[in-house]
Amino acid sequence: MVRRSRALDESRGSFLPNDSGDEGAAAPSVPVRGKRGVRGEESGVLGIRERGGAGAGKSAGKAPEKGRESRERTARARAAGRWLWGTGTALLVLAVHSNWHLAAAAWLFPVFLLRYARLRPARHGLLRVGYALGLAQLAWLISTGMVFVPSVLAVFAVLAVVQTLPFVADRLVAARSGSVSSTLVFPAVLVCGEYLFTRLAGFGDYGALGFTQHGFLPLVQLASVAGVYGVSFLVAWTASVAHWAWRRGFRWREIRRGVVVWAGVLALVLGAGGVRLVAFAPTTKTVRVAGISAGRAAERATERALHTAGEELWRPRNLVRADPRRVRAALAPVTDDLVAATDREARAGARIVVWPETQARVLADDRQLLLGRVAEIARKRQVYVNTAFALHTPRPPYVRNVAALVTPEGKVAWTYDKTHPTPMEPMTPGKGAVPVTGSPYGRLATVICYDADFPGLMRRAADQGTALMMVPANDWAGFESLHAQRAVFRSVEYGYAMVRQSVHGVATAVDHQGRIRGLADYFTADRQTLVAEVPVQPRTDTLYSRTGDLFALLCTGGTLLVVALGVRGRRARAGAPGAGGGRP
Repeated sequence: MVRRSRALDESRGSFLPNDSGDEGAAAPSVPVRGKRGVRGEESGVLGIRERGGAGAGKSAGKAPEKGRESRERTARARAAGRWLWGTGTALLVLAVHSNWHLAAAAWLFPVFLLRYARLRPARHGLLRVGYALGLAQLAWLISTGMVFVPSVLAVFAVLAVVQTLPFVADRLVAARSGSVSSTLVFPAVLVCGEYLFTRLAGFGDYGALGFTQHGFLPLVQLASVAGVYGVSFLVAWTASVAHWAWRRGFRWREIRRGVVVWAGVLALVLGAGGVRLVAFAPTTKTVRVAGISAGRAAERATERALHTAGEELWRPRNLVRADPRRVRAALAPVTDDLVAATDREARAGARIVVWPETQARVLADDRQLLLGRVAEIARKRQVYVNTAFALHTPRPPYVRNVAALVTPEGKVAWTYDKTHPTPMEPMTPGKGAVPVTGSPYGRLATVICYDADFPGLMRRAADQGTALMMVPANDWAGFESLHAQRAVFRSVEYGYAMVRQSVHGVATAVDHQGRIRGLADYFTADRQTLVAEVPVQPRTDTLYSRTGDLFALLCTGGTLLVVALGVRGRRARAGAPGAGGGRP
């Protein structure tokens, strides 16, 4: 590729020298030959030419001055590089899906980090970009309290490397092409990394850039076609196009075609999303759903009893070996409160009641007693109750994470074990069969908390025609909103409504287009109760539920093509005349 002079780049408005090579250090002097032999030299960071011949001595006299100018320009270039990296890193921290994230930051941070990586020597620039991504992940881990979990640290270290790969591809492959099609490299590799991380890391779809846009409903509708990966792609492509235009000094004649194509795609996506929200909004009747949690006083009473017994009864192994009568007395305040709240909400008109994950704790011998109490309420009030509790068993690992649906007939329609326990939960995982049952309000299904972060598992419910997904959950301070926001995407992707009752977090009811129908924050109420009128209708069929991760697979194929082109280009350069070890 023909290298542009650095002086030309600066005259066109670049912050730093051109981005076609190792711009971080001064370039070596290169003779420039013309009709009269050696005409001069291109040297220094900005490519200042020193002419030969009769003016050589005069130029030599000005060498100290030129050297000083070169050093000043180098210092300015490095300062600009620090500004690019600092701005990109600050925006990146704000873009990580967290309690403090800003949706706009996700569109902006790649622009600055792409620019930085292009304008520094490849190894140095990409290492600094990877360092920025690692800092952002560390900030997230600290804020969520998971920084001390070794397995989580290891997984997120891998995630930081995966998130660096799009910048590597842009720097080493896309930089060699000036066409607008090169802007597709960055988003394609980004989506490929998100998809492979989700499939292989066993940590759900954490790290997907698209989740930061959960409140931008016209854009979120794209998930019904391509999943959250489609949203990630569009956000990343926007940044790539902005950087491509920046490289060209935002000169309209040069960037017009690319910008028009990008703007047309963005307008089509947002326009179609807006039409979907209006033209296909829920119009059928609704069902009253209540999500309940035990009150804080009941929680405190149980925790006090478990921690002051002198035997660490809060540990599952110790709890199942202790005196059952004392254990029942310790656990009773929470379970009694949940049963009473179920009856209260059913009397108030709720037709479906959802419990939170593991707030109730039950000995294996007492399971039928608890379900019998709930069944009496279900028959009397004609209500569906999706109970959830930690079931303490006499065999290792001594606890199961269970949801059991009690029908208006007083029967237990299912008992479901959590398929994906978190790294902090020493529980035996379930078999991954999502239970679904019919009701007057559409087909009902359940998963538990972290399960909803696995798109493949949630698709199994869609395949069975689920209209309402019930998700008992249990979050914590620093993490309270994240799962609730991700639930928006699962509903849009698969076309079903979702009620997510999260103790120690934010409980939400979401319709099939991602609208929030109800919300209750555990940390702002003494007794968290979610009450919502949820639209009742057959599951909305979506393209994503039919084609699955086809779009992500196409991006993966594009990434393989990018790798092949990069290898081919490297071999061609190695074999070029004059290259070390190449053919003459």
